[in-house]
Amino acid sequence: MTTLTCNPGRDFVNSLGIPVDNLTLNSATDKIIEMARANDGRARLVSTLNVDFLVNSLGTAFTKPRHPELLEVLRGSDLVTADGFPIVWLSRLLGRPLPERVCGSDLVPAIAERSAREGLSIFLFGGADGVAEQAGKILQGQYPGLTIAGTAAPFVKTTGPGLAAAPIEDSKLLKQIHDSGADILLVGLGNPKQELWFNRNRNQLRTPVSIGVGGTFSFITGETRRAPKIWQKLNLEWVHRMFQEPGRLAKRYATGMVKLAALATPVILSRLVESVRPSAPPAPEIPLPWRRLWSSRGQCISILPLPHRVGRGYMERLVEELNGVEKTGELHIVDFSRVRHIALDAQQEFFNLAGLLREKRSEIQLMGLSMKVRRELSSARLLDLIEGDTRGALERLTERCHHEQDFTCESYSLGKATLVMLVGRVNRDSLASIGFVECLLHSIRDRACIVDFRNVDMLESSGIAEMMPLFNATTTSRSQLLLSGLDHNAKQMLLMSEIETNAEVIADQQLLQRLSEEF
Repeated sequence: MTTLTCNPGRDFVNSLGIPVDNLTLNSATDKIIEMARANDGRARLVSTLNVDFLVNSLGTAFTKPRHPELLEVLRGSDLVTADGFPIVWLSRLLGRPLPERVCGSDLVPAIAERSAREGLSIFLFGGADGVAEQAGKILQGQYPGLTIAGTAAPFVKTTGPGLAAAPIEDSKLLKQIHDSGADILLVGLGNPKQELWFNRNRNQLRTPVSIGVGGTFSFITGETRRAPKIWQKLNLEWVHRMFQEPGRLAKRYATGMVKLAALATPVILSRLVESVRPSAPPAPEIPLPWRRLWSSRGQCISILPLPHRVGRGYMERLVEELNGVEKTGELHIVDFSRVRHIALDAQQEFFNLAGLLREKRSEIQLMGLSMKVRRELSSARLLDLIEGDTRGALERLTERCHHEQDFTCESYSLGKATLVMLVGRVNRDSLASIGFVECLLHSIRDRACIVDFRNVDMLESSGIAEMMPLFNATTTSRSQLLLSGLDHNAKQMLLMSEIETNAEVIADQQLLQRLSEEF
């Protein structure tokens, strides 16, 4: 699952799985100055998205990103601007037009001008030897009163054997940046170096806001000439740059545009279909129709069956209500089994849903996504937001190495069954610590037990061995062990364990059917 946090108030547009903020140059500058003044100990990142970013992070497969870490960094950025016109063009085709292009070469002078007026300092990092220093002097000449806290142009490695020495080199650079007291850090290493450098140092950085600005320092010094204003207004600056460096840029631009077209074609076709199809019905003004199921212990399971077609208003209402969910022992299940289409402008709410699922894994579950809906979300590069991915699992594992209480279990004693939701890493120690097997052996004597694995980070072989008495106990017609929410890894672990079991693996639709029988 993605590392996004829920931010329902953020105004953004989905650009093939990457949220791009709906901002002009002036409003983006205001946001960045606000971040710089926060100075609360958290390092924030501003990314400037162009076609290279999309192609380098996404690749051409719909379910497997080319560069998972870069994709995570872009998705987790505090602010993302549309650096390239194709990003603006794509937003217009999808019916959520961004107001304008906000590129690094325009953003840096605007930030410098505001920083000079408001007493903020800037550190320039990156570029060829001496370029950052020269760019700083030019900015100071253009904007009197601007404080350049420092400059640096070290050779940064993000690939190859040089990675082994990266922590030592980074520590020297971080000390220089921190000693300067800079409020804003401009990182001109190019994509993806600047984002990867920030990501590996985000926990050590104390500068309030960092901005990836690519080759902007060269534009400031005049080493690389910008296109005439008329070319910029016509969104043809890329053509001017290609004429300047045809050997390096012609093939890159052509390849990038072809790949972008391939990636965008499915969602553009969806947009065309939507344009001739009646719009989805609006969300009801009253609270959404949650159906509540109370257990014998006073706990509650609430199920919301979504309509056949889901529009933007409905998804926004859903996120708003789920955002207010508190840890009260109530499980909220969003049932997608009847859904046949989710409008494109509604799909971007899956960014917020992903954040909620991460924050409230024991209180919110999404179930019953049909293959058709999964294909829609996959083509928009959103499916992996709500489903586990390797990096997310490894990240959670790393977090759990430092916490003893890394496993939780929520159980619901229903009328005819017991539903058990497992969260975390399942092994012998985690199951034994709560007496999991003993409790379920007692319960399974006279009722069905449903064990749900959708929030399990890893099902270890020792956990399977610990559960063997449960697998062997389900031999009578009244005793049933049902396993739901198993992903590929969990199913594969059960297969690799080569055990005989009477447990039945059920799909989400079967689980929802059993729950509906409890009403």
